[in-house]
Amino acid sequence: FVACFFGPARRPTVLSKAPPRMEVITKAELARHASSTDTWIAVHGLVYDCTKFMPDHPGGAELVEDVGGTDASQEFEDALHSNAARAEEALVLKGVLEGCEAQVQRWRDAGWDESQGIPDPEDLASKAGMPTTKIALMVVGAVGAVVAAWLLARSRRS
Repeated sequence: FVACFFGPARRPTVLSKAPPRMEVITKAELARHASSTDTWIAVHGLVYDCTKFMPDHPGGAELVEDVGGTDASQEFEDALHSNAARAEEALVLKGVLEGCEAQVQRWRDAGWDESQGIPDPEDLASKAGMPTTKIALMVVGAVGAVVAAWLLARSRRS
């Protein structure tokens, strides 16, 4: 009867799959890719091959080459890159820098995935903190309403 009323039983559709396991890149491996013809950088725990993009980098290839083979997170953020720059298709994700696996998992937990390019820590932190912010605003609003009601009641007694 139930199957007839609701239709045949169906398996639930899986809306998302587990993220692909990324190769772990050692710091020594990263350091081997620091030439003008082979340049990798790490940004926020992720290692990217920038070689194809270097000739098109708006600030010049030398800027990228200068940080090749290193963790360039600070330099990348100091340059205030746009979301379009973070998602540049010529940057090839090679893997996760050794020791940064937990950090990359936090990016994923906050909603980042590989298709978005280089993570934006400020954007991801604001997304992750949104529920706490909403709760804080609700508490402040409730306390404000109680204080306003108390002040109103007190002014009527006077």
